[in-house]
Amino acid sequence: MKSSRYVLLTVSVMLVMAILGSGMAMRVVAEDGSYRETVEFAEIMSTILEYYVDPVEAEALLRGAYEGMLGGLDPNGAYLTPDEVKDWHDNEGRSFDAGPGLSVLKVGRTVQVVAIDRDFATAEAGIEVGDHVRRVNGELTRDLSLVQLRRHLRGEVGTELQLELLRPGAEFETLKVSLVRGTAKGRGYAVDVQQGIAVLRVWAPERVDVPTLVAELDDVQSRGVTQLLLDLRNASEAGPREVAELAACFGAESPLHLRDTKGRVTETLSPERECRAWKGTLAVLINGATAGAAEALAQWVQSDETPVFGQSSYGLGAEPTLYELENGAGLLVSTAQWETPDGATWNESGIEPDTVVEGEGDDYAEIQQDQLERVLDELEERARQARAA
Repeated sequence: MKSSRYVLLTVSVMLVMAILGSGMAMRVVAEDGSYRETVEFAEIMSTILEYYVDPVEAEALLRGAYEGMLGGLDPNGAYLTPDEVKDWHDNEGRSFDAGPGLSVLKVGRTVQVVAIDRDFATAEAGIEVGDHVRRVNGELTRDLSLVQLRRHLRGEVGTELQLELLRPGAEFETLKVSLVRGTAKGRGYAVDVQQGIAVLRVWAPERVDVPTLVAELDDVQSRGVTQLLLDLRNASEAGPREVAELAACFGAESPLHLRDTKGRVTETLSPERECRAWKGTLAVLINGATAGAAEALAQWVQSDETPVFGQSSYGLGAEPTLYELENGAGLLVSTAQWETPDGATWNESGIEPDTVVEGEGDDYAEIQQDQLERVLDELEERARQARAA
């Protein structure tokens, strides 16, 4: 025990010296007192090692601290062991086109199912939106980043996936299901008309075939429908690169920039396609499970003429980078984020709706439907007022 404590204190002192010896030393000390906090960290660790009722391995305790530190930054952050770094590289270049037909997001250490793809048989396995994913193929999910989780869920077509889930509720039911990975054949969206308003429900924006969608919306408009609601709730997969063409068809003109921590623009996405999918009025509906590509789409089209309704989005707008350490371990850290030309970004903060609208109901489906109906009622009222003006 004493030798472990000595090793830990030595490592902690080396960590302090590394911080002070770096070019960031003056900034670290001046800005946030990180020197004092690092010394306090060493004191806490040594106290645990010496006085905790059961024996504690210094290495395991340090790893827990690293995981908490990285995981507390954002859903992308993670500490990877040398074996996990090797596995990361081994999987680079592999096809991850096949999945289990469900989407997840991570809040803190909880992984939650936020969508079930209607093109898969996942719902038949008993999985529901709101279920917590505890294990993927036997591995605990709480210490995995969102990027790692999605890699674990996806794989080759036809391969099997074992999930252990927890269903929140009075009894906290535990489910163990086996799924077969496959590729979605559907188009990722649906169009219908409710209360005289066209509703474009997009659950997989990366699968939308823009010319086909434009033709369908032209048909809807030919029937005299003048209002369109773009429903992006619970669409959480993919990223901005997959929706640039779609954004252009809904009036997006300005580019999105990927800016790194040094302020450099490393990539620019421009909505260059010349098309107009909707000639009438447009509104957007989002919620807390709107993430990634769908957030980029909402950010692109949000304006005075295109209001956003619903709840604040998830806030997934950064790109992670793997940094390898000398001992073979690694750190997944968000190093660049997407933003508009005027500097607006949705990473972490999410997209704020112009009008907050929440739903009520006894289950998730009822809440979703009630929220949709409230937004449609609001759009109807605004159209009535515009006609009367």
